[in-house]
Amino acid sequence: MIILAAITGGSFTIWLVPQTTQTKFVISDAKENLDEIIERQKTVSDSISEELAGMLNNQITPDDYINIAQISSSQVNSFIITIIQSDVPEEWRESYSAYTDFLRAYNSYLQETIVIANKLKENSGADIAKDKTKIDSMLNDANMIADASLKARP
Repeated sequence: MIILAAITGGSFTIWLVPQTTQTKFVISDAKENLDEIIERQKTVSDSISEELAGMLNNQITPDDYINIAQISSSQVNSFIITIIQSDVPEEWRESYSAYTDFLRAYNSYLQETIVIANKLKENSGADIAKDKTKIDSMLNDANMIADASLKARP
């Protein structure tokens, strides 16, 4: 009976220990770390620009574009997680935070391009002029946030 009480008490103790400890990675060179993420994001961005143009010019199917954009979105999410888990010096936090905001805005842009792809998938002759204007504006806004990240560097 005492053993059962000890096991029960122990299990409640485990439940009382906070389970939401967030992993942080100490970054020895904040500039190099952020530069690497920016470079990887640029590769994703260049690829998406090329593939989006290909879809709009009927060189690739909307389904192919959707697959590429979803993979790119997953990559961007991994960049966001990397930044959030980075324990950087105080003087770098504003730049890292702004770049996280850029990545989130870029991901919203990606999702909107998928909306366009779905419209074209349903109707290859769909009028997407307003949608193109919207994504151009979203990308411009995202790039302004990226510029703010660069300006916030120590």
